[in-house]
Formats: sequence, C-alpha cells, structure tokens
Amino acid sequence: MHTAITTIPQTFIALMEARQAALELSDHDLCAAIGLERAIALGLIKSGSMRMPLTKVPALAAALDLDPAELLKLALSEQSPDLLQVIEEAFNPMRLTATETNLIRHLRELCGDTPGQPIVFSGRGVVALVAV
Repeated sequence: MHTAITTIPQTFIALMEARQAALELSDHDLCAAIGLERAIALGLIKSGSMRMPLTKVPALAAALDLDPAELLKLALSEQSPDLLQVIEEAFNPMRLTATETNLIRHLRELCGDTPGQPIVFSGRGVVALVAV
C-alpha cells in the first residue's frame, strides 16, 4: 500500500523533497530509481527550472512509496491543469472522490474474481459495506 498524499495544498516539488528526506534517499539514489541519467536534471527540477517529465512520475511514485495516480494528478495540476480536467472528465465521469474510489478498490479486493454483490447498511453517519 502506498503512502497517501494527504496534506493539501502541497506542491509537487515540496512533496517530492519531503518524501525523499523521509526515506533518506540521496539525489543519486532517486535519479537512479526514476531513470534520470544526470543528477543535475533532478537539481533543475527541484529548483523549478525544469519540469519533471510526466513519463517519470510512475517511477518517482514507486521510489517515494506514493500512489502513482495521485502523484500524476498533482504533477498535471501544476503543469497542465486543462489537460488534467479533460483526463478527469474522460476517466472519472461520475466524479468519484478519493474515498469513493478507495471503497470500490476494497470491494474489488474482497470479491476477487467474482462479481460483487454489495449490501449497504446505512444509518446516522455510519455506513457498512458487506460483500457477499
């Protein structure tokens, strides 16, 4: 399970640097993990002189133990908010929240390969989901 991105607002760079420090990764180690050939590129990214290539975000998320979708969303929100909006409209037409998406993910894990038949009990702020 990946560490969730919970503190908002937080910039992509601030998050990257905080996770790198928390995991005690050197710039050299981080560059190797994400496939940057030169450490100077990481320095340019951290200084804001260069953008993180979006193709490197999944590897960065893995190296920093973060959810790749959340990290890509954060990167896109800073680099190309219009593109992010189009992607969200195309891939999340129901506008599911992160909590709702997490609930669906757990239901699928519980049900495995069988189609889920959720039974929902709701009352006074408590919702229970039973997968049968």
